Amino acid sequence: MMSQNPKKGPHSDGMKIAMDVSGLAELRTGTEEYIEGLVWGLNRQGVSVVGMGRHGPLLPDQPGLGLPARPDPSLWRKWWWETVGVKRVPPAVELLHIPHLSHPASRLPVPSVVTVHDLIPWRLPSYRHRWRERAYFSQIKRTLPYATALVAISEATRGDIADFFPGLASKVTVIPNGVHLDFFLPVDVALMEAAHRRNGLRRHPRLLYVGGYDARKNVPTLIEAARRVFDRVKDGELVLVGAAGRAEVLRAAASAGIGDRAILTPFLSRREVVALYHAADVFVFPSRYEGFGLPPAQALAAGVPVVAGNTPAVAEVLRESAILVDAESGEAWVEAILRVLETPALAQKMAARGKIRAQDFSWEKVAEQYVTLYRRLAGGGREG
Repeated sequence: MMSQNPKKGPHSDGMKIAMDVSGLAELRTGTEEYIEGLVWGLNRQGVSVVGMGRHGPLLPDQPGLGLPARPDPSLWRKWWWETVGVKRVPPAVELLHIPHLSHPASRLPVPSVVTVHDLIPWRLPSYRHRWRERAYFSQIKRTLPYATALVAISEATRGDIADFFPGLASKVTVIPNGVHLDFFLPVDVALMEAAHRRNGLRRHPRLLYVGGYDARKNVPTLIEAARRVFDRVKDGELVLVGAAGRAEVLRAAASAGIGDRAILTPFLSRREVVALYHAADVFVFPSRYEGFGLPPAQALAAGVPVVAGNTPAVAEVLRESAILVDAESGEAWVEAILRVLETPALAQKMAARGKIRAQDFSWEKVAEQYVTLYRRLAGGGREG
């Protein structure tokens, strides 16, 4: 199990870096989870992180790094920060890490690392149909070569970089995403029961989905599959985290005839999300495209059996610890979910394998890989 106390990593040497934390808003996206988790892991490796783009010190053991919640910045402010503001690197840092896909149109006074979570706008052109989106992503294509190094969070994302940015392939290091310590720890029973009451959970089998609701997430396929599962087992509920107020999800559930069995929660704190993972019988993830697949990795850490769409990045993360199905095949979804529900020994084996696999994504282990990369960039190849 991971420790909760800072330590001096084998290659950190008291290293000090800067990180763009402007993307921390209200802990609602994978990128925000990534920033918080990476700062936490680096702290455990003895690396000091100076936050850029938000006021106040970073507190690695506090939700949101101790920064007050704020709404997302306007498009203008976001553009200004990514092109001008982030260039103002604080003194006495050895490196700047930009944890999302952007970079100013110039070299910076210290080495710079950019994390590439995915290349959705290039792999899925429907995500850049407006002129504003096309202009923004064209700018990224021009400015990304100024980065000293790129981190791809999966081999699948490295492949996307090679396809769409072949000239940058030599700059890429693959370092997986991490799962926060909270998902590995036993859940407090009182907290889980309180989460049940607040969100109206009352039926089994309980299917859980955590993620987005844009088209590539393929949630309507999941809703229809859930209906067929519930018809077969004569009970059940589907918990859709963060879907409250989404009219299209409500319509899909009503159309499938499971309006009373689909629980659409608001955005929840991490502690509540962890409680819902532990309360689930099966975690389901029907996405058509991912750069990594953080929610199913979190489910592994919590010991929940996972059924997921067989996309390259998700398959890479889950390996043999989950059941992978054709994301578009409703029949495959129904049969896979029923197989887990009706075979307790299989569910137990999947949960055990998942917890072992999830150890590869502890933020302490992941942060060690970042420290090695940082030291190589900042120290002329010195890695210990």
